[in-house]
Amino acid sequence: MHSSWKKKRLKSLEQEEADVDKDVAKKPVRKRKTSVQHKSGCLCVMMVKEEGPKWKVKTLDLDHNHDLRPGDRDNLFPGHKYMTNMEKRLIRTLNDNNVLIRQMVSILSYLRGGLTTLPMKKKDISNYRTKLNRELKGSDMTKVLEYFRKRQSEDASFFYKLDLDDDKRVRNLFWTDPCCMKYYAEYGECVSFDTTYMTNRYNLPFAPFVGITGHAQSCLFGCAFLHDETIETFKWVFESFLEAMGGKHPKTIITDQDKAMQSAIQLVLKNTRHRNCLFHIKTKCYNKNGKVFAANNGLYEDFEDIVNNSLIVEEFERMWQKMIGDNKPQRNKYLTKMWEMRHMFIPVFYKNDFFPFIQTTSRSESLNSRMKANVGPTYSIMSFLKAYDRIIETINRAEKLEDTYNNQKGPKEFIFGYRIDQQVVELYNRNIFRKFQIQLKATARLSYKESEDGKTFEVWEKSNQIHNIHRVRTYIVSTDLTEGKEEFIYICAKYSKDGILCSHVLKIVIEKEINMIPDKYFMERWRKIV
Repeated sequence: MHSSWKKKRLKSLEQEEADVDKDVAKKPVRKRKTSVQHKSGCLCVMMVKEEGPKWKVKTLDLDHNHDLRPGDRDNLFPGHKYMTNMEKRLIRTLNDNNVLIRQMVSILSYLRGGLTTLPMKKKDISNYRTKLNRELKGSDMTKVLEYFRKRQSEDASFFYKLDLDDDKRVRNLFWTDPCCMKYYAEYGECVSFDTTYMTNRYNLPFAPFVGITGHAQSCLFGCAFLHDETIETFKWVFESFLEAMGGKHPKTIITDQDKAMQSAIQLVLKNTRHRNCLFHIKTKCYNKNGKVFAANNGLYEDFEDIVNNSLIVEEFERMWQKMIGDNKPQRNKYLTKMWEMRHMFIPVFYKNDFFPFIQTTSRSESLNSRMKANVGPTYSIMSFLKAYDRIIETINRAEKLEDTYNNQKGPKEFIFGYRIDQQVVELYNRNIFRKFQIQLKATARLSYKESEDGKTFEVWEKSNQIHNIHRVRTYIVSTDLTEGKEEFIYICAKYSKDGILCSHVLKIVIEKEINMIPDKYFMERWRKIV
């Protein structure tokens, strides 16, 4: 009986499996996508025969068993697509200049007379570009070294340095050229250094050393690709930078808040004044404490005023503690952290250090954005080197243009027509003269009084202005205009930071009818090249 039951059970299972197979067979099978074209057995035919010097049609049957391709259809038959050798060379040239695929399509279609007459698709151009990029794969670093050796053979001043791992593979790479070295020799007092993860094929941080020229424009001192962002790596790149620049240390350097970078700077650039980017820290503060600022009326204005406008360290520290006490955010971790690291980013701690017209790493970020606009995630190191060369050419051209404009173009009119206007326009580069005019224009919003006859003055902003002043401050200006000395002593110390006089000093110059600014207040780096 048991055997009979077992047989029935097996038969039942077999029937279930058969039913499942039938159900599966009924379901439509998903066909794999393919570009293979199937034959339709079309009998359309044309036969020709050569008869002497001519060809004659002998048979012609135009009856098709399928629909013909509409004439206005965009996509092309595979057999009709082609790319001339000239177009291939053009694509190679455009690819070397990091032109985007859609822009390549636009250029090629323009040369062909329109997109409808272009015998290729965007995908065909993309495939050919990928083929070109694949030529570098596996030999990219070899080509980079060949490029560096060639540059060095052409000019012995060209500098590059490699950091190799135990397997002799390149981990870190630094290079600079004679043009960048010249910029550093002239304008290397202040350096902006920032590492940004560029979207290159190797996901390596790109680290440019950026400076400020005599025309207040950005320039490059050197570049590096880094394997990681550790203390040892940053130590290596700073040492390489100093080696390239003959051991000359910058006076100041501005970076982000990276702790490894800070430690490396303390080890290698011991005599360089280091500060962090103010913008990044403030932005992070607002992002983390939006609710705190919203809940405390007036906290934002108080915070901005204390951070940006404090005249002395004691004022900042006193006002900060009062702000915390009045608004009760004592338990706020980020504000506590800002207080602990205040000496690394608050402007008043750096008012006597030369950071010309900068408090952030925006110049480095601007260069990074220019690089990002020219290179993408599939690009090689060689692509970066080519982009680097183009940026150097752009910088050089911009500097030469400004030198030319200095001699050819002057201001259409002076703001007030003082003699110091004429003096300054003859000495300063155009962009620096514009910055001087901003300070001169600001004197109209200032009041003053003499605390000590002809020697000490108090200057403050007038209260009847459209924009409310959060906190009126008094700026003390002391003068000694005896022959041989001719100096101004002023609390805001703008000349020490930016290299030009502030509106508070200019207010005294105007009101005391001083005809000429002492020559020592015209920093050499901002002067015209005669």
